[in-house]
Amino acid sequence: MIPRSRDPKGERVTCDSLSCRVAATPPDHWWPMSIRVSCSTCNTEFTLPEVPTNRRGLCPRCHDEFPVRAWQEVPSSPVSASEVARQNAPLPTTSRPAARKSRMLLLPLLMAIVGLGVALWAMQRPAQVQPPPELERPENEVLPATRLEGVGYLPADANIVFAVQPGAVLAYARRTNQDARDLIVKAGIPARVLDSLANLGLTLGQFDHIAGATSVSSDRFELRLTMALVLRQPIEDEEEFLARLKARNQTGAKGRHDVEFAGLPMTLARVSPTIWVLGVDARKDLEGVGGHGVGGKQFPAELAKMIAQNVPADAAAWVATNDERWAEKPGVKLAIELGLKKPEWLPILAQGRAAMAAISFGEQPRLKLYVKTVDDVSGKRLRTYFAQRAGANNKIQYGGEGESAFFDSPIDPANTFATLQQFLGDTAKK
Repeated sequence: MIPRSRDPKGERVTCDSLSCRVAATPPDHWWPMSIRVSCSTCNTEFTLPEVPTNRRGLCPRCHDEFPVRAWQEVPSSPVSASEVARQNAPLPTTSRPAARKSRMLLLPLLMAIVGLGVALWAMQRPAQVQPPPELERPENEVLPATRLEGVGYLPADANIVFAVQPGAVLAYARRTNQDARDLIVKAGIPARVLDSLANLGLTLGQFDHIAGATSVSSDRFELRLTMALVLRQPIEDEEEFLARLKARNQTGAKGRHDVEFAGLPMTLARVSPTIWVLGVDARKDLEGVGGHGVGGKQFPAELAKMIAQNVPADAAAWVATNDERWAEKPGVKLAIELGLKKPEWLPILAQGRAAMAAISFGEQPRLKLYVKTVDDVSGKRLRTYFAQRAGANNKIQYGGEGESAFFDSPIDPANTFATLQQFLGDTAKK
């Protein structure tokens, strides 16, 4: 039913069960009122020509179909009676898309963190809605860090941010005829992590990218972790997937579930059919679920600058930190002394303020490091160490000035984590 209204000029309006019209207007033209609705999933407001016959609207932003229960009448342009009839036609329905399958390979540097957040996905999408354009790009194409949509759903107080674009990693594994599982295990990642993912029926080929963040406090220890998962295609059977996660709907919180993965309780939040956010602290870690927009500008200024200026445009996986005194943080001390059992690393961390590490998977994978130290003396010392590591190898680049130093070298991805450990160990001996 089209809402009754008055002509904007105040002329007499005649209404029947279909619409309203001005007496002086030709009988084949009508003055209906449009309605303004809000998507119940992402809160986007948009206009519909009338209340849909099936009382369901389709959001142009997140592509979710939702029940229309409330609306606001707004004036609209005159339309013909035939157009009114067309707009009253029910929405078409088509079959659901099938999920894509591919083999699985995780970046060694961030595997332990990424494995935690990969355990989620839900909600089926109508097949007539096409994925956003960036999800249609080739699997091995890499987007710059500032164009990753998932980064916009991370909390503003994050001081460590990372992202992985699995497509490039998977393409490298196929190109080099390597077995994904063997490569990951050799990198030092427990096989049980891979088993957990397999038990959930997930493969990295289903993901466009995974973005994550944590906030390490300077005065106390608290567990913080946020994962934003952006999928290429939805999982075929949402109910089965949630059942494997033992998901429980949160009372009074639409689209949120209590889940448990690897023994850790978390909250799963639905942003859209292809974006889900996972957080340990439901209030702090899911602060960005409303969306800050792409670019990472919500982060502290130095971290946003690090991501925009120092993360390579071709990085398939990267991690960046804010400019802070990391060796003084309780959580860092606990992780290094009790977790890694490397207390000798704390004095080395005390010489650094910010860092970035990235892996690119071109013809030859490369490890790229950027470090901001506490002063020029520490920066010069680190540049000297990088020069010694490079030796006469002209494929290795290094340099920097003042308090900064960078290192860019070919690398076997399976040795990434071991290489970073060696850097810290060598520096601790000096």
